[in-house]
Amino acid sequence: MDTFYRLYPRALVQITEGVLPLMAKGRGRIVMISTPGCDHMSVPRAFYELPGQGKAAAEAIIRFYALRLAPRKITANVVIPGITNTDEWWMDEQKLQEYAERRSPMKELLQPAAIANVIGFLLSEAAQSTTGAVIPVDGGLCLV
Repeated sequence: MDTFYRLYPRALVQITEGVLPLMAKGRGRIVMISTPGCDHMSVPRAFYELPGQGKAAAEAIIRFYALRLAPRKITANVVIPGITNTDEWWMDEQKLQEYAERRSPMKELLQPAAIANVIGFLLSEAAQSTTGAVIPVDGGLCLV
């Protein structure tokens, strides 16, 4: 159990605190990748309870960083990918596509570029006033 809490909340704080001195005022960006399993329990994942708890704690930490660092013009946000075509899944791409079509309102398997585009925005100057946000990029999965 301690492994998950070391992996997500503790490591997040250690890494963030380590890089904060390197962030110039108005130039810092923190983006955490989370999971729908933190607050969306309709996806059955008995094996996911501890990692989900760890990432939920990390999301809360990001929101506190957003508040604490706002006066320094450093933003902190979270991106929550949906069912994405990566090697992290335990099924082949065809089965993953079918799973996405059953679960996602948009009936599509997301490509990594969809998540990367949102992260790119959050890292850009265009997102200078976006902080403390938890942004789902999930084809509507968070709605069901």
